Amino acid sequence: MKSSFRQASSLSQEELRALWRFRLTLVNLKPTVTQEQDFAAFARDFQWQGYVWILHEHAQVVGFFLQRGVPLTWRGRKLLCLLPEYGFLAPHLRGHPVLPVGCVVVTLLSMLRQPLRDKYVAASTYPPGYIAFRRAVTPFWTLQDPQLPEWERSLLLHLAERLAGEKFRTSDGTVQMRTTPIVQRRPRTGAATDTDSHRLLADYEAENPDWQSGRGLFFLFPLDAALIGRVVLHAADRFLSKLGRKKVR
Repeated sequence: MKSSFRQASSLSQEELRALWRFRLTLVNLKPTVTQEQDFAAFARDFQWQGYVWILHEHAQVVGFFLQRGVPLTWRGRKLLCLLPEYGFLAPHLRGHPVLPVGCVVVTLLSMLRQPLRDKYVAASTYPPGYIAFRRAVTPFWTLQDPQLPEWERSLLLHLAERLAGEKFRTSDGTVQMRTTPIVQRRPRTGAATDTDSHRLLADYEAENPDWQSGRGLFFLFPLDAALIGRVVLHAADRFLSKLGRKKVR
């Protein structure tokens, strides 16, 4: 495997098409969205200031992650808002730490452009992303979270409306996506990790029961160096646990 890190706006149309085609192997477009409409929106997302991590295996794209950084002043505080998009990894690499490590690198590159500003991350996600974040990130807020502070609530609403416009639904904090997820078979119960996955999926579905029809749940959390360290350690722990299970078999 070979990783590369690029400024998002530097990608050619051919490179964007390669990433877009890989993404379409992992999600379904809604019937109301044509491929050219989807590609045009996909390409626009790479025109924001930010970085993209791309993973190749035998010259084929097998993963990528886009991190965008938007400086703004909100209610008297100078912020750098990180707006990630398109975190995808080929199925045979699921559980490998390469995705979280790649995400950390492009996130650090974005953070270093505005080192003195407070950092927040915001995006919309389907269950796999939600479960991954909830396992590693605290605090992690959605609009329906009773623990969401008032200042962060106002920032979440501002960013959601800035990113999604009329596709954001303020009644439940969800976003109408261009895609519908490819629903995977639910894990068998028994192992601790499976039980944890079921619990987190139940939390997600309580807030976003319409996700299979193509609605993502919008979230927000603060980011600092300590959290990045925890994410890296969490990824390493999961990878070592996965290796241990393979050796037992």
